[in-house]
Amino acid sequence: MQGFDAFYEREIAPFIEAKEAERKLVAKRAFRRAAPIVAAGLAGFAFSTAIADEDMRGLALFAAAAVIVIGLLQFTALMTWGRKFAEELSARIFGHFGYRYTPEAPADFLEPFQRCHLLPSYSRRKLEDHVSGEAGGVPFELAEAFLERRVKRDKRDDYELVFRGLVARYRFPKRFSGRTVLRGDQGLLNALGHAGVPGERVRLEDPRFERHFEVFSDDQVEARYLLTPAFMERLSTLKEQTGEPMQAAFEGGDLLLAIDGRRGYFSQPSVWKDLRGSDHIRRFVEDIALIRSIAETLKLDAETRV
Repeated sequence: MQGFDAFYEREIAPFIEAKEAERKLVAKRAFRRAAPIVAAGLAGFAFSTAIADEDMRGLALFAAAAVIVIGLLQFTALMTWGRKFAEELSARIFGHFGYRYTPEAPADFLEPFQRCHLLPSYSRRKLEDHVSGEAGGVPFELAEAFLERRVKRDKRDDYELVFRGLVARYRFPKRFSGRTVLRGDQGLLNALGHAGVPGERVRLEDPRFERHFEVFSDDQVEARYLLTPAFMERLSTLKEQTGEPMQAAFEGGDLLLAIDGRRGYFSQPSVWKDLRGSDHIRRFVEDIALIRSIAETLKLDAETRV
């Protein structure tokens, strides 16, 4: 984080100041267009409730609701402007730390995580904030994932959140050829929670580590080669530092991590209020710090050999 304050004052603060003036103009234009349409819709809604004929009242209420929706659509331009602003701000801040940023992740980004059963089953997904680069000399790639599962409620389809957090992969300094999966300990639900996880259960003599993870691998010897006592201690420390449900796996030369924080990372300012508040920038930078903290806590740089 060294040097960020000076960078913020030099580049980010003037950028946000200029964008705040722009936001006010876009918002004012949207409100000017939306206000009379919404007002007309509300008036129509009030008038509709006084109509005696049930069929006519229903038709009038539908028309009033349609007018209100048309009015609210006038804010589309403001929301579009907000997305573009957020993307440009993110690119500038990530760029300061030497990371590459794109608003969306590649379509196949979740495939290794799914092969290792690190994510729950889902019906629809959203991937955003794709970041890549080197953290402390360690190549990494990550994105935010928002996963939902379709459920039936009152004879209709609905969606429930099953995962919202970070999915990341870091280059691992040891060579390996198999697949080893670390599932978050689920107590009495382990048997159900690990259904379908590839490999056999690996027993390790580290009570602290086994409070957090259960290990499955297609190569017992390789699993122990990867999970040294020192590395198990670091993984336990990382899990306790994040305080969030975490799954991990070794596959294809990478360490995969799925952190279910149940929140959005790299938060952006709201287009409905002044952009110049600094809280969102502070939270943004704290989330960026996690990227390097993972590499440093686990000591993934090649010199340590883990």
